[in-house]
Amino acid sequence: MSAAHAYSRLDHILNLDIKAPPGCQRLTSIFVSVEHIETIKMLRQAAKTYSEKKGRCYPLAIAARLPGRKIRTGRIAEMYGEHVDLKTGEVVRLTTDETYKERCSTYTVYINFMYFADQVNKNNVIYLDNENIMLKVEMISATTLTCRIERGGFLGSYKDVFVPNIVFDMPNYSDTDKIFIEMAIRHQLRGLLGEKGKKIAIIANIQTNAGFRNYDEILGVSSTFNAENVTNGVMITRQELASDITPKKLANVSVIISAHLLSSMRQKKIPLRSELMDIANCILDGADALILSAETAVGDYPVDTVTCMASCCKEAEACLWSKQIFHDLVDKTPIPCDQATGTALAAVLVAQRSIAAAIVVVTTTGKSAQIVAKYRPRYSPDADWLKDLGSRINFCTRWALEMGFIRVGDPIVIVSGWRQGSGFTNTMRIVYASQNIAIE
Repeated sequence: MSAAHAYSRLDHILNLDIKAPPGCQRLTSIFVSVEHIETIKMLRQAAKTYSEKKGRCYPLAIAARLPGRKIRTGRIAEMYGEHVDLKTGEVVRLTTDETYKERCSTYTVYINFMYFADQVNKNNVIYLDNENIMLKVEMISATTLTCRIERGGFLGSYKDVFVPNIVFDMPNYSDTDKIFIEMAIRHQLRGLLGEKGKKIAIIANIQTNAGFRNYDEILGVSSTFNAENVTNGVMITRQELASDITPKKLANVSVIISAHLLSSMRQKKIPLRSELMDIANCILDGADALILSAETAVGDYPVDTVTCMASCCKEAEACLWSKQIFHDLVDKTPIPCDQATGTALAAVLVAQRSIAAAIVVVTTTGKSAQIVAKYRPRYSPDADWLKDLGSRINFCTRWALEMGFIRVGDPIVIVSGWRQGSGFTNTMRIVYASQNIAIE
């Protein structure tokens, strides 16, 4: 705690204690891959059953990721098993001929974009499967690229295809995207913009030069959350674009990091030290969430991977210099700010000064809780809704005590509004937790 509120970086470093236990709650979100609708149904049922058993709600968040303009390979032919071995120095053909859509081999690999051969040039480099395999184009025909394998590896079905410095002329969204959106609505995962999904968070996945060039338009040039038609956050595929987007552009926008976080745990139960350092640095640099993809989708140790990442996140969060982070974010807040933002700023500052155990945000739309969370208080954002203001505060207090977030006698900062609805947050006060109610 003393390290988090130190007045200088030197004091912060000196006060860090390797023996200090991490926080009881992880602040950074972790996303994992779920491949089938049936799995999602089972997860929802498990969350419901567990909530009923414990007598309190345990919310489960599920997001649907649209395929979008992604170029992928086809399916590996059954005779080869799950993957083919593309060996360095040999030749392989990339074709858009649908005859090979489900018959990819060591000699021919299908590409799902029919104009791929028209838009790639001789000597271009092509990466397959998150840059694990590198090809160089030697010859081009109407539907086929003949490539030399510069860096070989095992290629599975439906892997991504990436060509540096080329913006492909493709539709903004495909028929597959429409199917995914309809499926998402049916299973209450996400909604379309408008009445069906105005309260649903929209995360922009930026991983192409075209996406980067339209960065401001994608984010809506907004410093607030949940505004209409505004992106709520951005997910960056690091190996392609992370170095091009400056921290200043990401101020007040949720940032999600994906790709190659715990790759070694696909086959091994123990991660590499460099991967743990990578995760810790993501947390220290301000990431809001981390994504595990292949590690949990096809890896041998999915549970161990999530457990390892959660543990690493907790340890890294304990090293954050919260005071400096808060002041840096305040400096980037536009002046004048609205009353909800002003109240959120005051709440986080008072929580720091009073060493409050929690910040309780009484909210009906969730916007106030998001604004408070934006300024990185050292508390996990968990929102719940009841009708009466006093009942909600007492409910939150009892729930926080049961979950171990706070103890009896701890100071709590309460953020609320003078009336129900969005945009009326203007009240901040300190109360003390008792066993049954919050005492002012």
